[in-house]
Amino acid sequence: MGADTWLAHTAYEYGRMLLARGRAEDASRVASLLTEAAALAERIGMHTLLDRISGLDSPTAPGSALPDDLSPREVEVLRLVVRGLSNRQIGEALFISEHTAANHMRSILRKTSCANRTEAATYAHRHGLADDATEG
Repeated sequence: MGADTWLAHTAYEYGRMLLARGRAEDASRVASLLTEAAALAERIGMHTLLDRISGLDSPTAPGSALPDDLSPREVEVLRLVVRGLSNRQIGEALFISEHTAANHMRSILRKTSCANRTEAATYAHRHGLADDATEG
């Protein structure tokens, strides 16, 4: 049917959801899904998806506690803020609405006690959440 693009995205999103849930019993399923997504993405040249998959290895891995009760999605948003993206651009990158990106940003600012995006970017660097944010 030629649906490799959709299969790659579906495997990634399902694996990411299981990873965010953080249950140890999901670890092998997560690895399988992300391996499948990466293989498909590599084969058809989906470089952005490959970057997203490799980005899951850092603070969002199971068992890793995120600072200030940030969610894995908020860390994704924060990494894009470090790169200087606007809410609209963040929405486009994460396939969410600009309004949802703004809601994530408000939550990040509240949880981290940051006054603005610049402070949030500094926070990300201080807490090791921006490691992959400046690449690509």
